[in-house]
Amino acid sequence: MPKKFVIIGGDAAGMSAASKIRRMQPEAEMIVFEKGDYISFAACGIPYWISGVIDDGSKLQVLTPEIAKEKRNIDVRILHEVTKIDSMNNRVTVTNLETSEQYEESYDALLIATGARAAIPPIPGIENDGVFTLRSLADGHLIKDYLAKNKIKHATIIGGGYIGLEMAETYRHLNIAVTMVELLDQIAPTFDKDILVKVTEHIVENGVDLRLDTRVNGIDKTARLLVKTSAGDIPTDMVIVSTGVRPNSELAGEAGISLGKSGAITINSNMQTSISNIYAAGDCAEYKHLVLEEDIWIPLAPSANKGGRIAGENMAGQLTQFPGILGTAVVKVFDYTIAQTGLTEKQAEQSSKYGEISTTMITGGSRAHYYPGSTPITIKMVVEKSSKRLLGAQIIGKADVAKRVDVLATAITARMTVEEIGLLDLTYAPPVAPVYDPIHVAANVANK
Repeated sequence: MPKKFVIIGGDAAGMSAASKIRRMQPEAEMIVFEKGDYISFAACGIPYWISGVIDDGSKLQVLTPEIAKEKRNIDVRILHEVTKIDSMNNRVTVTNLETSEQYEESYDALLIATGARAAIPPIPGIENDGVFTLRSLADGHLIKDYLAKNKIKHATIIGGGYIGLEMAETYRHLNIAVTMVELLDQIAPTFDKDILVKVTEHIVENGVDLRLDTRVNGIDKTARLLVKTSAGDIPTDMVIVSTGVRPNSELAGEAGISLGKSGAITINSNMQTSISNIYAAGDCAEYKHLVLEEDIWIPLAPSANKGGRIAGENMAGQLTQFPGILGTAVVKVFDYTIAQTGLTEKQAEQSSKYGEISTTMITGGSRAHYYPGSTPITIKMVVEKSSKRLLGAQIIGKADVAKRVDVLATAITARMTVEEIGLLDLTYAPPVAPVYDPIHVAANVANK
């Protein structure tokens, strides 16, 4: 008799799992419950749609419920919220948000792919009209509509992380003045501060009023919004709150499923939770970090998609292990790209797993120095001194940054030393790379 699969959440992890299960078990019964309006949307592309770089928001939707049903035979029910998991009886309680009807659905195997939500800091006035978060396609529509219906001359961004940086560029692309307020003394808090100097300067050069070490105390609303900060008041026309995300793990916790230190769901390498026929994947779950060798919560799209696919394989009966993550990430900041993989210097020093840590930071050219268009690339490597093993890397530059961080992510996964990395057989041609790539230079300096 075919098994029955239920998936909670219809974005990256959920739909990756559903598609995999359907390929492996064409006759199986499967239902995907999604409490929002959309499934399978490219959240990372939303700022570029708001700016107009991407002209059609529908391009961000990989699948619709109709296409999922027609082409993949997946029963997707949008605007359906799962409110309870009864793991003893293998049932979930579901509310149809359009009709308020409540019903139960049984399952043989369940996947929790509930993702994460924007963190809302306790700022007085944060509920005012004109204050937005940006996490979902629905959020993108709200921001896009607000820009279309209102004369926006100035926007304030609270938070200097990835979304905040992308939205700063979006607003400047739309010729809107921007103030960015960050509580910490640096932008991009997952990076080490010392590698961000040029990028920070570049943001200011592009017209962003950057206020670091600044606390937001409240948001008032009269004719305009007024963001009240520790460094003075900011009159503004709209506000983006970009202060991080939180895992949607409450449903799992209430069902007695184990949660990790971060509050996200604990899973094993087969994507199983503490209840064997319940799986979890995506931004609601912790993954094993390949360098720290412990569970960590780093919500990023690639691990959500891969984790969902592997969860689907295991749910359908094929035992597959998810090896882990490095937290490899990249973001475009005006003309610069910043990227990281593995541990930062701070993380390595705080870890009890490794001995003395050394760091190396060099700047080299993206191409042969004599070839037109060569631009500086700065690489920081974090190395365990005794073993010379590369533990992490961060790169900034205006060209070919992502390619180089991917090389280093591969090297870290292979547990390579900087001596070995310095001898890697990388490509060379004057228009694309110098004979000694910045990767070679950084590794050779670190090896000394």
